[in-house]
Amino acid sequence: IAASVSWHPLVNDFIDNEDNTTLDDSFLASNDNTMAAKAKDWILSEAYDFVFVDFDGADAAGHSLGFDGYLESYQNRVVEIDALVGTLLDAVMETSAGEEWLIVLTSDHGGEGTSHSAYDKYNRKIPFIVASNSPRVDVGFMPLADPGSQMDVLPTIMYFLGGESAIPDGLDGQVFGFKEYTRAPPPPPPGACIPDANNCGCASEKQADYRGNISVTASGKTCQAWSSQSPHSHSRTSENYPNSGLDANYCRNPDGEPSAWCYTTDSGTRFELCEVPTCDTAISIR
Repeated sequence: IAASVSWHPLVNDFIDNEDNTTLDDSFLASNDNTMAAKAKDWILSEAYDFVFVDFDGADAAGHSLGFDGYLESYQNRVVEIDALVGTLLDAVMETSAGEEWLIVLTSDHGGEGTSHSAYDKYNRKIPFIVASNSPRVDVGFMPLADPGSQMDVLPTIMYFLGGESAIPDGLDGQVFGFKEYTRAPPPPPPGACIPDANNCGCASEKQADYRGNISVTASGKTCQAWSSQSPHSHSRTSENYPNSGLDANYCRNPDGEPSAWCYTTDSGTRFELCEVPTCDTAISIR
């Protein structure tokens, strides 16, 4: 097992602190390029069965200028990391003839503004990808109702390496992506929203899920149609935000405002929040 990281505490404060015999080799890189280069060398040398890599560029860009996929600074870092991941995939392809391989890719958090501390989906939603040349692993999009989580990383890897008996007891996660493994449905966490998109919006989503027909602001101003550029010009259109339900002049939240809102037909008031009901939340049963 070898680990090449750009964020040094992963090795110094976590892996080695927990058990300094876990890693056979480690590399503390000064940037993502040198980190990926070391990992590529390890893969091509076929010296290790398991290589862990950590890219830190997107996190640094988010903390400095914002975790926002529409920001050029953040986009550039993601594109750079994507290219570096490609070099590692090429190395795997070059050295894996006749062998099964597994790649698990995820991030440790989402983000909003320049932080990721809030307990909501803007900060906690992550990508989770399991890919393999093994016929045991499924191909396609992850299920919307069960997209996996960071807790699934360890059981998925252990299942690939040694089957169900290799998975340690007491883990919160489950095996992800394998055809023959049946996952238990994820339980709703305490306080989880009970969605009812036509009548209310979830506080955890900042009411971005609301799809009802309220079309006046909290102060009673009529909402401007999202397809209209008068009296207020804007970029919040259905073309730019195709999954945000920007129909007619209904209150919506396509961009992370505190709650559902709209532009108004009052030339003196550009936009206001709407008084959309907040959906109920699930009660934890012990």
